[in-house]
Amino acid sequence: MEVTNVFGFVILVYISVYCFDRYLKRNNSQTYKNFLSITPIQIDFMSLRWTTSLFNKKIYNWATREKNKLCWWYSFGTMVTILLCIPSLILLASTAVVSFENLRQHENHEAILQPVVPGVNLPSADLPYYLITLLVCTVVHEIGHALAAVSEQIPLIGFGLLVWFIVPAAFVELPTKDVTSLSPWKQLKIYCAGVWHNIVLSIVAFLIMTSLPILLMPLFQTGVGVCVLNLDRYSVGGYHDFQIGDQLTDVNSCRVTEENSWKQCLAAVLHAPSSGFCVNNAYLMGVAANDQIGCCNNSELSQSHLCFLSSSDVISHHYCLRAREVTELSAAWCSNHKDCSNNESCLRPLFQSELKNETDSSRLILIQRKNTASIIFVGHPDEIYRSVSVSNYVPRTFIGSKYVNVIYHLMWYLFSFSAGLAVLNVVPCIFMDGQYIVGALTEMAFKGCESVSTKRQAQRALIFSGTSLVIVNIAFSLLSMFL
Repeated sequence: MEVTNVFGFVILVYISVYCFDRYLKRNNSQTYKNFLSITPIQIDFMSLRWTTSLFNKKIYNWATREKNKLCWWYSFGTMVTILLCIPSLILLASTAVVSFENLRQHENHEAILQPVVPGVNLPSADLPYYLITLLVCTVVHEIGHALAAVSEQIPLIGFGLLVWFIVPAAFVELPTKDVTSLSPWKQLKIYCAGVWHNIVLSIVAFLIMTSLPILLMPLFQTGVGVCVLNLDRYSVGGYHDFQIGDQLTDVNSCRVTEENSWKQCLAAVLHAPSSGFCVNNAYLMGVAANDQIGCCNNSELSQSHLCFLSSSDVISHHYCLRAREVTELSAAWCSNHKDCSNNESCLRPLFQSELKNETDSSRLILIQRKNTASIIFVGHPDEIYRSVSVSNYVPRTFIGSKYVNVIYHLMWYLFSFSAGLAVLNVVPCIFMDGQYIVGALTEMAFKGCESVSTKRQAQRALIFSGTSLVIVNIAFSLLSMFL
């Protein structure tokens, strides 16, 4: 289903639920009031909000038992988070420069940080990963604030979930007066706890992601090729013989060990001149004369045969042959007859566009598979590049690679999103943790200063700078994405 169709359906559901909610409230439906009292859901236009205090007691009891450990944990996390402030500002500034250069020079250099827009720079198939990752990252973030607050004897008001349009998020409610009554250092521990948890989550996700080849060694092998995951987006007019689960090891004699080398081999085929095959002259002499030019003239024979050109310094010949037969008889690849032995000729495939003197990037691609016949593909290499999904993990058993692919993708999104949220939240930007972190830091820095206005001016200057930097990054990134 297209992303636009999903968004349209979600909008219709929101409008229906919102209108139904307003109708029942306007008519004072007692049944609906009872339902809302049991299930504390707040329905607004394009958003749903659920709040509960069910976890308060469990969190408080556990945090009280582990108070000393939590005190050390969040003290260390606070120092790490403060050290992250300057690198985060530098990263945002460099990202803004890259985005500005993309706009100015009409280029598309990928920045380290960029907004993720479903259907634009996020594949629609990855939308579930996007939503799950956002939910997990925000839940882990808010649990950090809650545990840090309880460890400083601050009571929890409630914990909840918010869904705005399709974007899920978690939140925790704390008594503001109680938090601001603490010393600046204790406040800082609470404000930094969410960022610290995001840092830890990104590290854990990265370690799991990089350790998968070792952890899954009994079930999967790596470095021996790639495994075909799916062909759902395959929309090519060329001939192919891909099967889900195939182990692909070579592309036109280019060795494939993992996904990156698979893409590099396909790119090499696309940019290199069309290669030919060294075939024994005795075989060519036995080809029937009436079969030698049939498919080269776009006859019915072209449906099962391919036109080949054998050229030398003296004369050129056209042959109409079956591609698989030629590849099986070939002793080596060649670019001209000099690459072959004396009793061989170099047969180079010709496509209809070349026969008509038109530019075309079609290729005859020979893809080796383990324990089965090779794949002969006639068409554009970029169709395989874009449409055939592969995995680095080749199964040793009946368990398919798609499960590993799900785990790997989820860990990648958790790592990148959690690290991104940590960077953004530590920047002194309004409505983010950085706003409160800067407030506590300036209180500590200006502890002996009697001038309240000086502290406020310093806070406002830092928050204004951080907010401006975030807005500029978002604006430049979106403009370079859509223009």
